[in-house]
Amino acid sequence: MSDLATPHDTFFKVTFGDKDVAQDFLKHYLPAQIANAVDLNYLTKENNSFVDERFKESFTDMLYKTKINGEDGYIYFLFEHKSYQDPLVILQLLRYIVRIWEEKYDRKANRLPRLPIIIPMVIYHGESKWNVQTKLINLIKGIDGLPEETKKYIPVYEYELYDLSPFGQVVIVGLALTKVVLEVMQLVMITDTKKFDEAMKKVLEDIAQLPEDKFERFVEACITYILSVRDDVDIGTIEKESREILSERSDVIMSVAERLRNEGRLEGKAEGRLEGKIEFVLKNLSKKFGEDLTDEMKEKIQKADEKTIDYIGENLLDISLEQLKEVLK
Repeated sequence: MSDLATPHDTFFKVTFGDKDVAQDFLKHYLPAQIANAVDLNYLTKENNSFVDERFKESFTDMLYKTKINGEDGYIYFLFEHKSYQDPLVILQLLRYIVRIWEEKYDRKANRLPRLPIIIPMVIYHGESKWNVQTKLINLIKGIDGLPEETKKYIPVYEYELYDLSPFGQVVIVGLALTKVVLEVMQLVMITDTKKFDEAMKKVLEDIAQLPEDKFERFVEACITYILSVRDDVDIGTIEKESREILSERSDVIMSVAERLRNEGRLEGKAEGRLEGKIEFVLKNLSKKFGEDLTDEMKEKIQKADEKTIDYIGENLLDISLEQLKEVLK
């Protein structure tokens, strides 16, 4: 896939594929007791992806091998970058973990099967606050009324969540590399112009602190990402501020912006973004309402403006068929 087709995927793989970023992120964001058990010096990136092909527009993953309590183990990152959360992401994540186990289990070994521990981590930076369950047991119908003996048949499983949306509570800390990456993830979801400009200035100030050996690669990844996913960014303002903050090092930003202009990659993104939102809403409403979602309603959704689509997307879990009809009037 090209950078243009999957800017989120490309950005995540360039940045979190860097061992220093992954190591520093885990050092600062893993719960303390878990961090103490994980040998971050042993961290080694694996090259496989376990995400279903049909979900690769919305999810990117990365697997790191490490030592956990002295045994082989894995850290599994799932990066969700669509506008709205998938309420069943926990099932997708569980499916990917099982795939990792199936791949890592040595069937030829002449001993009882032992599976490595896998710590799942979801990094989300959509437009709304994460409101999806992080514990599988909380999705089971009637769980509170079940006898304790019955609960042993239910998998005990959850994941660590890092909500980088404008409404998340993640405090950004760490090396300049890590801070720039996380700040850019937050930046691209800020819709208020004044707040965006303030956040962009902070990104540039932290970019100035990047180590020389990674400066050009990370600046190119960050600026390409910002300009590829945001159609409303004033490139001239970014260039002006980068000259003031980065002085001669701003040449990298100038060259990236010029290259994207020449490739025509700064045009037509707004339409593509809305089309993606409509596709996501239609797919999930079809799952929810089945044949009750009429062709007429589907046509109205396809013609709806972005504000309406955003409202539907943010209320997918709770919206009733009657409420949907009212919204589409």
